[in-house]
Amino acid sequence: MKKIFTALILTCLFCVVCFFSLKKEKTYKVIKIVSMTEFYVDLNRNNVADNDELIQLFGLYSLPELPDKIEKAHLEYLGKVFAKQNLLNKKVLLISDINKDIKIILPDGAEYSDLLKKKGYVLTDKNKNEVLKNLEYAKTLNLVSYNKNSGKYHKLDCKYALTSSNEEIVKISDLGQNAAPCKLCFLSGKSSGTKTAQQLKYPKDVYEAYKPLYKDDNIEFFVTDYTKYYYPSNKCLTTLCKSLLNEINSAKQTIDFAIYGVDNQPEITKALINAQKRGVKIRWVYDTDKNGYTIYSETAKLNSVLKSGKRDIDVITETLPNGKSVKDAIMHDKFFIFDNKKVWTGSANISHTDLSGFNANSAVLVKSNELASIYRHEFEQMYNGYFHRLKSTGTAQRSVSAGSTRILAYFSPQDRTISKYILPLINSSQKYVYIPVFVLTHKDLNNALVSAHNRGVDVRIIVDATSAASKYSSVKYLRPLGIKVKAENRAGKMHMKSIIIDDKYVVLGSMNFTKSGENYNDENVLIIENPKLAKAFKEKFIYFYNNIPDKWLYKNPGAESFNSINSCFDGVDNDFDGKTDMQDESCNFKLRRK
Repeated sequence: MKKIFTALILTCLFCVVCFFSLKKEKTYKVIKIVSMTEFYVDLNRNNVADNDELIQLFGLYSLPELPDKIEKAHLEYLGKVFAKQNLLNKKVLLISDINKDIKIILPDGAEYSDLLKKKGYVLTDKNKNEVLKNLEYAKTLNLVSYNKNSGKYHKLDCKYALTSSNEEIVKISDLGQNAAPCKLCFLSGKSSGTKTAQQLKYPKDVYEAYKPLYKDDNIEFFVTDYTKYYYPSNKCLTTLCKSLLNEINSAKQTIDFAIYGVDNQPEITKALINAQKRGVKIRWVYDTDKNGYTIYSETAKLNSVLKSGKRDIDVITETLPNGKSVKDAIMHDKFFIFDNKKVWTGSANISHTDLSGFNANSAVLVKSNELASIYRHEFEQMYNGYFHRLKSTGTAQRSVSAGSTRILAYFSPQDRTISKYILPLINSSQKYVYIPVFVLTHKDLNNALVSAHNRGVDVRIIVDATSAASKYSSVKYLRPLGIKVKAENRAGKMHMKSIIIDDKYVVLGSMNFTKSGENYNDENVLIIENPKLAKAFKEKFIYFYNNIPDKWLYKNPGAESFNSINSCFDGVDNDFDGKTDMQDESCNFKLRRK
């Protein structure tokens, strides 16, 4: 019996030795990655990637595939990075199943194909959320398609991209010095002799379902989420835009509006023209510079159809009652009055960058005869030629009620809105002051924010990357004093002019927080007292704030650079220097070296 037991022990030991010997024989080093499903394994242990050592994983792409080739390219790039991190120069166990499919077992015992599915690098019926997260991340990496034979690189949506076996997906920042951009993809504008940015094919538009950030019987409040949009569009994609379009289409008698200008928004302009055709009386005012030019070229085109427009330049040579000349200010309002019953206003211009969601904006629709009357008085002054500092303080009424909401309406330059009304709110704040804003330079506002911070109020600011780099920006003053100021790092702009205070007040409108915005330009501002609306806006602000990496608390990303997501590929002159995308030195390292 003892001999039998000893024999069994020896047999077991022999099996264990054989098992580990077999495992050792089948463990090989991965020495080259081709893609997330193709790599070379050193089967003959000579440390060379021989042609007969290419391992291919089949079966993964029999799963449901992404129909969009650009999305698939994004995932394949991430999958290749994952393969390099988990396979390259590591010893793996190769197992062939009964179907002769190869399984790769990593050193920690995990099965490689299962990890690809779990991490969302290939699409299955169960991992769609992980895939979507990966796609959102991949879009921030500025990926291009690089042809190793021609040495050219393309945007992923270019018709010449993703068509050759010689192409690979890489970060543009990882390209060598000899890589050349595809002219069709990157060099837009007259100087390049190629198509303009507006003619280039952009990825498919993302339409929002109609769902305001806050809504009750009297108010609808909207915020555009610029983290979802990588390109501007001339389509009415956002809830904010749809609300304006709906009101234009539903107007019965009158539409009075004051706008900075019109740029590439055919659905809005068509709706206005159709409203005029059906008998709605339309009047409007817009901005021009001292030479009579508008900020947006299509403004004049619209005025040739809606001939009731009035421009602010017509009063530029007039003088104030005290004999002083009128400053060359701008008519920067963005408001509509419908049938003298509703007011739509906010920070959004009637442009393809603002209404499409590419830029972050806030707006509100208020159903109130009283508020419409206040705005009507302001509009009548400008329509009759009294712009800028020629306007009177007008009606004494500034406060209205819309259900349970209290609304205060103010106008620049006559009301001195920051000094008289916004500063007292900040000075009385107790919990927090959150500010998403395009431009911040107002010195008294700066001081109020510092005082609030010093007494324990949570002060946070998101400012646009362009204005953050300006020599006049408050960023340089506020950051050293402990104020949390993040410069946004998107292709689109932080274009809001808003403040949220203590889950109680929301400030919004057309006025940037500057001396010119308060004292010279035509601007409109609402102070809304509504706790539910304020809380909803606060949550959206925190989402935007957390979406910006903390490193932009201390430095600025550059409005048109690889630090600002997709800004080198969007066809927009993000930093207003007259150069777009690869024409800009900050996006093209070859130009930087010249």
